[in-house]
Amino acid sequence: MFRTTFLSLVICIISVPVIGQSISGTVTDEKGNPLGDVHVRITDSGITTITGNDGSFSLLIESLRKNEIILTVSRVGYRPVRMTLSRQEIGDGGIIEIQMKPTIYESETMVVTATRTLRDVEDVSIPVSVVSGEEINRSGSMRLSDILSEQTGMQIVNDHGTGIQMQGFDPDYTLIMIDGNPVIGRTTGTLDLTRISVRDVQQIEIVKGPSSALWGSDALAGVINIITKKSSEPVSGGLTTRYGENNTLDLNGSLSLNRAGWNNDVSINRNSSGGYSLNPESVSQTVPKFENYTLRYNTSYSFSDRLEFKAGIRYFHESQQSRSSIENEDEAIQLLRGDANRQDFIATPSVSFTPLSRLNLELEWMSSFYETESELRFSESGEMYDETQFSQYYNKPELQAGYRWNNTHHSMLGTGAIFERLDADRYPSQPKFTTQFMFAQHSYTPVQELELTGGLRFDSHSEYSSQWSPKLSARYKATDWIQFRASAGRGFKAPEFRQLFLDFTNSTAGYSVFGQSTAVEGIRRLQDEGNIAQILVPVENLDQIRAESSWAVNAGFDIDPTSNVRIRVNLFQNNVSDLIEAAPIARKTNGQSVFTYFNVDEVFTRGLESEVRVRITDQIWGSLGYQLLDARRKIVEDRTVQDDQGEIVERTDISYEPMFNRSRHSGNVKLFYESGNGWGANVRGSLRGRYGLFDSNGNEFVDDGECVPGHTVWNAAVFKELFGNLTIQAGADNLFNYRDINQPYLAGRLWYGQVTMNF
Repeated sequence: MFRTTFLSLVICIISVPVIGQSISGTVTDEKGNPLGDVHVRITDSGITTITGNDGSFSLLIESLRKNEIILTVSRVGYRPVRMTLSRQEIGDGGIIEIQMKPTIYESETMVVTATRTLRDVEDVSIPVSVVSGEEINRSGSMRLSDILSEQTGMQIVNDHGTGIQMQGFDPDYTLIMIDGNPVIGRTTGTLDLTRISVRDVQQIEIVKGPSSALWGSDALAGVINIITKKSSEPVSGGLTTRYGENNTLDLNGSLSLNRAGWNNDVSINRNSSGGYSLNPESVSQTVPKFENYTLRYNTSYSFSDRLEFKAGIRYFHESQQSRSSIENEDEAIQLLRGDANRQDFIATPSVSFTPLSRLNLELEWMSSFYETESELRFSESGEMYDETQFSQYYNKPELQAGYRWNNTHHSMLGTGAIFERLDADRYPSQPKFTTQFMFAQHSYTPVQELELTGGLRFDSHSEYSSQWSPKLSARYKATDWIQFRASAGRGFKAPEFRQLFLDFTNSTAGYSVFGQSTAVEGIRRLQDEGNIAQILVPVENLDQIRAESSWAVNAGFDIDPTSNVRIRVNLFQNNVSDLIEAAPIARKTNGQSVFTYFNVDEVFTRGLESEVRVRITDQIWGSLGYQLLDARRKIVEDRTVQDDQGEIVERTDISYEPMFNRSRHSGNVKLFYESGNGWGANVRGSLRGRYGLFDSNGNEFVDDGECVPGHTVWNAAVFKELFGNLTIQAGADNLFNYRDINQPYLAGRLWYGQVTMNF
């Protein structure tokens, strides 16, 4: 009886539909190319896998008692695929073929800047904007300033060079990097973006909000990281030439050779222009004639699967020729001829070692220098009028370790040092900086839909107090079509060399500027020379300046109402204290002032950034971006007033007033078209709303009468692909010829033609 019952029970069990086989298949794009890193999972189960480089996958199903299962297939840049498989289809043991179509993104996007680790842009908990290399090529952009001017929430400003304004911050507060290494050589805080070519760029990653927890000083407003191309083909290369208005010529050549684990990528860029003038009555040009060269070389060699060596170098050199004029003592005009040269160099050798499957170690050394030389001579006699020299040296050894405990926890720890030195006419003491730092980061993913990331960095500096930079961020995917991100943290900006060590007297105007550490000696020297008429701030009252700091919050969401539409919104608030500004401390006998630097200011910036990306058809796609910005500084005013009892009293009024050179409203629009037969065209427009420019009444904030009108700039390009590897392109930047002497980087309408050949 027992045996009969047992056999009956077994027969009943095995008669239930059981899926005990494996499911195998391949995933390709529309052209039949295999897609790697595609997530394949069985809905309502924990069974999941990822396709290999050949697009294949296999799922081992352990006794799922279902008549059918639902497969969900997803990959960044492609529309998700859901397919239902019956028990009979699975039992046949055939290979399932899955084809994926692109969505509003052109390709899979992996980013490194937000977390210092290679991550899918969809998975990071910090909002990251990515400009693809393909978008750069389609737009015909040559320099970093060209492509950044078309991005949401980014404003190009001119202050001793062409810089970028992010979330309302001046260019001083944004860290610019190439392949994760900072670019040095700022002039009064501005890093001139025209120094950086965007030819042979894979993508540009933009992280907004304080990023000092990972990257230290200069990242108070955010980080822009240019990732250069690294080909995996055995042999490949290309040649691009562009000619346009003002005798502008850009030539670029690249070559990649990859053999048996040894990869080499080299590119050379030459860029030149005859310059232009926005004021025909002026002797000098708005942008002088120039010619520059950029050489880039990256190499890597894999000794094994666990040990890899990498190295990169970048060299930039530019020469300029300019004209100017001065008035002599007899008020006669004398013409001057100027020659200037600048160059920078970066070398970055590194070793990556994986002693354990979950542990990665990376040791890197960055060595860099930046130099400028300029001289002014009288055109008639050739006699020297003025000459300057500036050199900056920067070295940074760094060790980073990453350990993935499991699928839930991932830790990173790093340490290093920065050694900086100046050699310049205005810094007779040849000052030096030394910074030692440590940083740590941990990511926790309790479930696939939620990730929490915390980071902390400590910087110990030789010239100012130590800095702690914490940051916490989170990502939550509520559904397949909505995802939230939020972060809060502290950023800081170290005092610059000029704010600490400058010793400069303008030979023409007669004013003097001293850094905080040279002010006491400078004042006493001027007193001994009999050049001080009045002391405004006693030297014994000069305190050591502190690093500028900001506490900030960023929060937003991504919504995909359909597979062809992406809506991104981000809200931000930055509260900044201890801003460093120059103020007079003495009056000279010639009527001019003596300046030094103080922590005197507080500001806040807050606003909203939004962007909508839409793929209208397979051939047409575009985006629309908008930023609302409220940037204000603290104004303290002491007034003598009469109170309610009739007494005369001193009252201090504190208010927060609008800041100069900030537009409350800005935006951009882009529309791309690409036919199936190689034709393509695009139109890109950027809007900048009205903004305050001149403080005509000296109250240090923007009044209604001090604003200049807003403007729009439109760029357009059309291209045609020939023979598969040759592309011709024509276009116009600033199509409607907008000009403003206060925006010298806008040269008016610029027509150009371009030819690109790849192999």
